[in-house]
Order: sequence, then structure tokens, then C-alpha cells
Amino acid sequence: MARAAELYPLPLTVLLERLERELDAGSEVFGVPQAAIWRPDPSRDLSTLHFGVPLGTPLGPAAGPHTQLAQNIVAGWLAGARFFELKTVQVLDDLELPRPCIWAPHVGYNVEWSQELRVPQSALEYAKAWLLVHHLAARLGIPAMTVFDLSVGYDLAGIRGEKVANFLARMRSAGPLLQRLWRELPQGSALREVQAPDELSRTLTLSTFHGCPAHEIEGIATHLMRDHGLDVVVKLNPTLLGEAGVRELLHDRLGYTEVRLDPHAFAADLEWGQLMEMVPRLRHVAAEEGVGFGVKFSNTLVCRSGEPPFPDGDMYLSGAPLHVLAATLAARFIEATGGQVPVTFSAGIDAQNFPEVVAAGIRPVTTCTDLLQGKGYPKLKNYLGNLEAHLAGAGVARLEDLPRADVGAWAERAAADPRYAAAANRKAPRKVGSQLVLLDCLTCDKCQPVCPNLALGDLALPVGTWPAGTLSWSASGWTADEGPALTIKRRHQIAVLADLCNRCGQCDPFCPEDGGPFATKPTLFLDADAWAEHPARDGFWFDGPTLRWRRAGVEHTWTPLPDGLARWGVPGGTITFAHPLSPVATTGEGRADLRDAHLLALTYEAWRAAPGFRPPVGEFPR
Repeated sequence: MARAAELYPLPLTVLLERLERELDAGSEVFGVPQAAIWRPDPSRDLSTLHFGVPLGTPLGPAAGPHTQLAQNIVAGWLAGARFFELKTVQVLDDLELPRPCIWAPHVGYNVEWSQELRVPQSALEYAKAWLLVHHLAARLGIPAMTVFDLSVGYDLAGIRGEKVANFLARMRSAGPLLQRLWRELPQGSALREVQAPDELSRTLTLSTFHGCPAHEIEGIATHLMRDHGLDVVVKLNPTLLGEAGVRELLHDRLGYTEVRLDPHAFAADLEWGQLMEMVPRLRHVAAEEGVGFGVKFSNTLVCRSGEPPFPDGDMYLSGAPLHVLAATLAARFIEATGGQVPVTFSAGIDAQNFPEVVAAGIRPVTTCTDLLQGKGYPKLKNYLGNLEAHLAGAGVARLEDLPRADVGAWAERAAADPRYAAAANRKAPRKVGSQLVLLDCLTCDKCQPVCPNLALGDLALPVGTWPAGTLSWSASGWTADEGPALTIKRRHQIAVLADLCNRCGQCDPFCPEDGGPFATKPTLFLDADAWAEHPARDGFWFDGPTLRWRRAGVEHTWTPLPDGLARWGVPGGTITFAHPLSPVATTGEGRADLRDAHLLALTYEAWRAAPGFRPPVGEFPR
């Protein structure tokens, strides 16, 4: 059965061509304005270490939609991320996930929790990103100092299996993978000269999904340290607070009474006492193997809610309320272990609270929900600017010299801060009541930066009115009846690249109109398999020189011919036009709306010219 949506990663050559073109043009680079590219301040050193590996900053995106495709990682790096918790990889890599699967207009909910690529594809995407990041570092004169942190789940049998074991081995020694990518590049490519270490990663964050028992978590962490030589961080769940503890914070103090808790989830999850018994044993294994061990707070909270447009069932809460739950847990853990176990953090992180989490001695710190809102990736530069200001306020020039703040006081401040409460996080972006259509939306561009995959872009169409009507034809000739004209009111249109759009739905709540850009706006397929494997999905595809347009299961084609002619293919036959859409020949018989012919002719030229959507299939007839 064909999936409703699937990701089709772009070739390295296409990514590099876009990167170079946008850098040279001084425009946005993978959606990041050049003014938002983070460049280290020589007077403020934000570098740190993660298990002895240098990090340029203690910031990055959490495992999730922002760390699955190469261009996502590049965008994050440009804005200042240096720690990338890569999307969680598991043996089951052909899952059918619900659509939409992300809803984060204020707090965050999701029902996607694993990679949407096959495991070898994930390895290839991470290798592409590794090369591009090191190329950017050399070109911009910025030290790379970047950690790719692996993430795997969800059971020991799957992680021990050949598929995941091979993935981990390739990430530890990525030379053959990098060589394969180098061979795809044309002679003279700048990327062929990139000096990128063969060891793509040696650190890993273990995703202990809800319901994973204590002995399984310990077994997986032990296996990863002993058999793969990895530094391991175990990501823990907020259910460690217990049902009563979560309910007291979430419902009573913060007011998120619409979030329903499941007692069975707490019964199935790791308990605090089990964690305290497990940690010394895992620290002992790490010491024996000469690797690092730490914990992360926190995973999302399993729950149910009627707010997001998901089918009824389990979903996962993130954002502001999770920040309080995770901060409470982190403070409790640090106190219980005397600060002897490294702690990393990801829960409701934004530019405002990032410095105080780092000041509490917790690093690296990752974010996700905040990147799904507002300006997206370019926000990260603000995180680092605030951290630099924090260092200045403390009178230190180096992050490592920053006095460590009291974690208990930090957690209590978070629980008492009204900005994390439900009252401050219930207002969704405003809707205006109009219905989104194929063309001429408000073009406010609010949808583009909240797309984690950079699947939304600009399409320029000429503004004007084109007389149309209905064309009827048969073997005896043709006639044209008057009818509605095609009118395009805005040159600037929003468009979708199908290969990168998994129909997660996150653009919908930020669009002022109803309907969802991902489902409504003009969509271009680049990959032939993407087009063929999703016959129910509307969109355009260049089949050589022919533009195909599929709409509600009906396909039209547009093929430029020599001497200024063009052939329009519709159900029932074809019409050959001379400019401007004057019929000169037909085959078959039928009736067709000439507005569709005008739209195909206009979009043909627009898709060809659009830098973000230009199909990589060579020259077209002009």
C-alpha cells in the first residue's frame, strides 16, 4: 500500500548547488538569512566539551523533525547549532505514521516518534550533512566543532540486529560512506576537497520510549557501551515523577487540565527507585570501557488531548509544560547524584530560558518545539546572543568559567513562572475565516519557517487575467465557449516540494487561512518514485520536457514543442496550441477548461525558473 506521504531526500549535488548559489547571492541560505548566520564573538567563548569532544556551542536541535534530513542540519548549523541529536533510528523503518503528526501552535503535540527514512537512507543523510557542515565551516572561516549525536531505540533485540548494528558501525567509521558521496560529485567540486573526519559520531542518546522496562534500558545502554564503544546518554521520561507528581505540576500548578494522563503509562515506565539502582551500575560499565555515561531530561510526556487534530489515542506532549516537568526531574536527579553524572536537557527550550539552563551546569541543551514556531531555525542565533549576554553579565569571557547556578532554585522558578502555565499557552495563531486555495493566498509566509523540512518555498507567477472558457473538440473540429477567466492577483505564491513534505501538518495552524498549505498549495515532485508511489496526491512533475499535473486523480500534461507550439494532454485527447493558446490541431474528443491550459503554461515556466524547485533534469525546450 502506498504511503500518504514519504520523504525523498535530495541528492548531495542538488543540495550543494543550492548552498553555493544562495551563499553567492547573499540571500537566505537554506531558509536562514545571512544576517542570522551565527559567527563566534571573539570576546565570548561559548565552546564546551561533550564527553571530551569539542563543541562550538552547547546548543542544537533535539532528535526529531529537525535532524532527519541533511538540509535541516545545515540550516541549524548556520544559525549556531553545534550539537545535533539525530533523528532516532530503529529497526522498524517502514512504519505507517498518522497524518498530520505534529501540532504545535503554542505547546507541542506529536504522534511521530521514529525516523521516516529507511535506516541506510538515514546514514546517507547524516553523511551528506557532515560533509556540507565541514564545507561551510571552511568556506565561512568558522571552526566546525560539531557533534553528531546518534539516537537509537527502542528495544535490545532491534538494536542488536544487523540493520541497526550496521548503521552504528557506519557512523563510527564513515569513510566508505563519505567516499561514495565524493564519487557522486562532479570533477572540480569544492566538496571533493573537504576535510571531514571519518568518525561521524561516537556519542549516542538512547531513546527509552514509554513502556521500556528497566532491565531493557540497562541492557541496551550496556550493549552500546561495551559492544560499540559509544558514549551513552539515556533519555528519561517525565513519568519518573510518578502520576501524582506529574498531575500536581501539570494540572494543579500549571493548569493544563485538558491534558489527560494514563495511569497505565506510569505503571509501565521506569520508576525513580529503579533509576537510582541502575545509574551506579551503568557508571561502572562506562568506567570499565573508558566511555562516557550520562542522562537526559526529558522525553515527551505520553498523554491524550482533544486539542490537536489527531485520531484519538496516545500522543506526546512537549513545549512549555514539559519544561517544568523536566526541570523538576533534572534538579532532583542532580541533587540525588551529587552532580557526578553528566546531564543534558531538552524540554520547552527557547531563547529566554536557554542561558539559565546552561548556567545550571546542564549541557548540551537541545530544542524542538520552539523551532516549530515563528521564525524557525534563525531563532537559534538569538539563543546564543542571550548566552553571550549572560556571560557578560556574569563578568566572564568563557562558558567554562561561568559560575554554576543552583539547580533547585532554577527548577522552582520554572514551576512558578506564569509563562509556562496554561493561561499563557492557549492562544493559537489567528485565523481569518477564509479558505486556502491553490493560488493567491495571503502570502504572509508564516508557513515557511515553521516547516522543519524546508519543504515550502516561493513560486513567482505573472499577475494578470487570461481569457479562458471551455474548449470542445472532436474529429470534425473545435469550438470555444466563453467562460470564467484565469486571474492571478499575486506574483508571490507559496509552493511545496513534495519530496521534502511528509504532510506533518505543522504549517496548518500558522496559516491564517483554513485548509493547510501542505495539502492545498501547488506541489512539485522531483523524484519519479515520489510521483509514482503517491497516486492519490495532487501535484506537478516534470517527466522529461513534459510537465504533468495531477488533480483529484485526473492528469493533464503540458509539452512545449518546436516553433513556439505546445501540446496539452487531457483525458480524451490532446490539443496543440500556437501562442497565445490558439488551437491548431487536436486528437480524440472531449471538453476542457482553458483555465487549466493557462495555468499549466504559466506554472511550467515558473517551476523552471524557481531556484528552490527547479527540477534537476537538464534543459527544456524554450
